[in-house]
Amino acid sequence: MRQVTGKTNLPESGYKVSIQQSLDGHSFSVPPLPEAADSGEVLEAEIHTAQTMLVPAEYFTTGGAAELLAAGGMPLQEDQCVVWSDPSAEVVALMALPRAVRERLARIPEGRIRYTTPLLTWPDIGGKGVWILRKEHLLYIKVYAESGALCLAEVIPASEEADIRYFFERLAALFPLDEYTLYAAGDFPKNLRKEIGHLFKKTTCA
Repeated sequence: MRQVTGKTNLPESGYKVSIQQSLDGHSFSVPPLPEAADSGEVLEAEIHTAQTMLVPAEYFTTGGAAELLAAGGMPLQEDQCVVWSDPSAEVVALMALPRAVRERLARIPEGRIRYTTPLLTWPDIGGKGVWILRKEHLLYIKVYAESGALCLAEVIPASEEADIRYFFERLAALFPLDEYTLYAAGDFPKNLRKEIGHLFKKTTCA
């Protein structure tokens, strides 16, 4: 997967909502939607769910989005559908949503809503690095090679500190983390550094 520069990032929207998957893994909290339709502004819906994956744009088709999620080990449930970020970007994010949530968002006219995810953040990292953004009970993780190539991008549920330690013990079996710099961002970055910083060559708050 290719690293994407900031030039392909979507412009800032005047309207933005964050839709958060709850701890039980099924329900979502949806804040009141602003009246973006009345102003002509675009509504940016940031979806926080572990059922998120990135795919290069050349492999993405709207008809095959659900199959791509399933191939990534995240098959949709009967009450779910898939939404995606800007398909004209180099990398497209696929996210699972309950159909009921999608129906609520459907009142925004087509073309006036765009979906995004914290996994589409492209941090400025030089050399080997592991970037982690913590949002509530989710960890957004990217692993970068020395060349700057993106080696891994995924979202994991981590409601307990033990979940975080377990995941990074497994990650250390795949990547020599003692050669990598940890970039911690989001909620409680210092806590992340305290929990797993000993696995890395260097740690910093991104």
